[in-house]
Amino acid sequence: MNRRILFTWLFAILITHLSIAKNKSDIVTIEGHFNFDVKQKEVVLNHVVDGQPETHTSTLINEEGVFAFSLPVTTPGFYYIEYGQNNARNREQLIRLYLEPGLQIQIAIDESDYELKGKRIGHNKLVQKANEINDVFAQFNLLSVLKTYKDFYPFVENEGLKMVNDFKNSINTKDEEFNEFLKLAVQVDFERELFHFFRLPRVSHPKGDEKPEAYAHIVTDGVKFSDKDILRLGNGLSYIHDYFFYYNFLHLKKRIAKVDIIKTNLEAISDARIKEVYALEELKRLRLNEEEYKVVIPPLYQYLTSEKSKAYLLEYEKVLHKEVGQPGFEFTYHDIEGNPVSFSDFRGKYVYIDVWATWCGPCKKEIPFLKEIEHDYKDKDIVFMSISVDAIKDKQKWKDFVKNESLGGVQLMADKAFKSGIAQNYEINAIPRFLLFDKEGKIISTNASRPSNPLLRKQLDRLLGVSTK
Repeated sequence: MNRRILFTWLFAILITHLSIAKNKSDIVTIEGHFNFDVKQKEVVLNHVVDGQPETHTSTLINEEGVFAFSLPVTTPGFYYIEYGQNNARNREQLIRLYLEPGLQIQIAIDESDYELKGKRIGHNKLVQKANEINDVFAQFNLLSVLKTYKDFYPFVENEGLKMVNDFKNSINTKDEEFNEFLKLAVQVDFERELFHFFRLPRVSHPKGDEKPEAYAHIVTDGVKFSDKDILRLGNGLSYIHDYFFYYNFLHLKKRIAKVDIIKTNLEAISDARIKEVYALEELKRLRLNEEEYKVVIPPLYQYLTSEKSKAYLLEYEKVLHKEVGQPGFEFTYHDIEGNPVSFSDFRGKYVYIDVWATWCGPCKKEIPFLKEIEHDYKDKDIVFMSISVDAIKDKQKWKDFVKNESLGGVQLMADKAFKSGIAQNYEINAIPRFLLFDKEGKIISTNASRPSNPLLRKQLDRLLGVSTK
């Protein structure tokens, strides 16, 4: 009996040691050194979560420019070293590493390149070549150096495409899974830079549809995104967004209604996981109001099934409805004749408020639509009010604009521009902004639909009991 107990005890110790040894074999170490005076005092190691870089760990850089990471890696994938070298104005270099269990990497970083050493660096010499190709393309997409199509198009046609294809054809390690993944990464790098080129301001533009032939081969009217490994790339989600921008605005040359953007773009995605990630991120970006959300969300529930998505929707809806039914901010401002006008003066009517300014281009684009709505609902229980957040010094400019443009409704000017009570209370830091209140002065929406949005008329018809037959 004692021998059996002793055997069991020894076996447990053996299993424990094997487990510890296995865990140790998963550890990846990265020892780094900066060969220049880096401005940052911290270096970050990002991993990829749903097609975006996310901080995995960070460490301080010592006085000698040395840093180190030690982390467990069970699933091979890309990690990114960031020390402030990449932003909208400058993209100095991409340091993307393919980490596998047990790697021991030493890296010496210069301002525009890096050198890899170490006992076990895996496939990272090959990954470094992919990074260098990406760095070449990135130099055409900088805000600090605005190169034009005259620079970019010849590069793509004469060097860029060949550079990408030659490198992809050279990828031939014994690890087939890695080979396919790196080829995907290189292709995504290439396409993302081509699409992103059109998202930055340029000082000159091509005539008509002049573009390198390469664009014709990377745009499709059918399904574009079917490989879920795109979400294992740090630029995977930005690649998807850049593609849709290019496809809709430059290829199809159409502007999609805000409530139709997600539904339309999902048609180009066949993988369920990519659908969910894209839909969730686009919801965050669009910042829908209550009426828009009611239209957009029902068909998305079938995709937003993960706990992460459900938790986000729960919080989103809480925020969306948290102000509904609360009393509106009480204010008194003056009209163009200098008469005081208060919010409380309009109890018994719905109130639709346009917060705007004479210098705001998007605000002025809404004026014709607002005039139409004011005319169509002139006999209904609703007041249309416009509150200018122009600076007080521009009061006469505001008065002249109101008269010259024959603006209707109730025209008021806030007392302290963006520091006025209405702007502060509703956290208005961008205009135009539209607010809607019920007959008791309670909030219906502090982010109401614009006059140009057909959903506004549907909402007003419902509130006012107007027949749409």
